[in-house]
Amino acid sequence: MFGTPLHPLLVHFPIALLIFGTILQIVALWKKDFFDKAALLLLSVGFLSGIAAYLSGDGAEEFAAAHWGNAYRSVVEIHQFYATVTLLLFGAAIGLRILFHFFQKKILIPLVLIFCIFGSITLALTGHYGGQMVYIQKHAGSTYSLNKR
Repeated sequence: MFGTPLHPLLVHFPIALLIFGTILQIVALWKKDFFDKAALLLLSVGFLSGIAAYLSGDGAEEFAAAHWGNAYRSVVEIHQFYATVTLLLFGAAIGLRILFHFFQKKILIPLVLIFCIFGSITLALTGHYGGQMVYIQKHAGSTYSLNKR
């Protein structure tokens, strides 16, 4: 579309929103009403932006293959795996949080927190492997330049 992939631009939104949403979900244990609603909003918007970032990853993968070869290939697969797990964990957390709204079962809140915390861990791992690809790309010996048209 623009000659460069959108993925590196989009990934920052879910990272910030999901981590901050997890923090607010923890704070909501003590200060319920506002922080609980704010956490659900941030987690939901973060999840949706995570889906957009995930879907834009294919374009980034094609871009990288065209410009840097296969040096990054194994890292992409790991990065993609952790991205999928992250979306599944946060999706489960949001689903449980919505269930809690209707059924008020106390067991659901600790489960939401567990899914959010593990989701944040896999989010960090996803970012780590994304950073590895940037490192590999910088050291792949490519003559490609962003100024090239």
